[in-house]
Amino acid sequence: RTARCVAPARASASSRKAALAAVAASPAALFTQLASAAESDEARAAVATASNLVTQLAASEPLDPETAKAVAGALGPFFNVATIMFIVRIVMTWYPSVPYTKLPWVVAYVPTEPLLKPTRSLVPPVGGVDVSPIIWVGMISFMNEILLGKQGLLILLSNKQMM
Repeated sequence: RTARCVAPARASASSRKAALAAVAASPAALFTQLASAAESDEARAAVATASNLVTQLAASEPLDPETAKAVAGALGPFFNVATIMFIVRIVMTWYPSVPYTKLPWVVAYVPTEPLLKPTRSLVPPVGGVDVSPIIWVGMISFMNEILLGKQGLLILLSNKQMM
């Protein structure tokens, strides 16, 4: 009975690529929605580039342990800095009179606004409160845990022994 439920231990390379391409379809749909919500050509170009990179990554061969370790080493600080910037943006929403164009506020405003603007068009304010920075903190925390947590994908790949 359990033998029918167990998948083959070794799948062919073409079936792995097909499965990865199917997984890449979900982010591609999200990127399409973000691109349509983006107002500037630069934002649309950035979303298109990110979509192409996700698709190429999904269609490529699995990462070797050294590459996974390098990617994890770069993503960790990136996720930390991005989380801090979005938390600063959450605090900035409490004070609408904050001058976004002056230091130190511009440091958090400029890199986060291209992501927050399309998110605001998809998720309107709830009860007058802008929840878009909270959504991004949640998404970054989720990606950090999935990729870099104790059982994260990149951590498991980097610990994998070469055969």
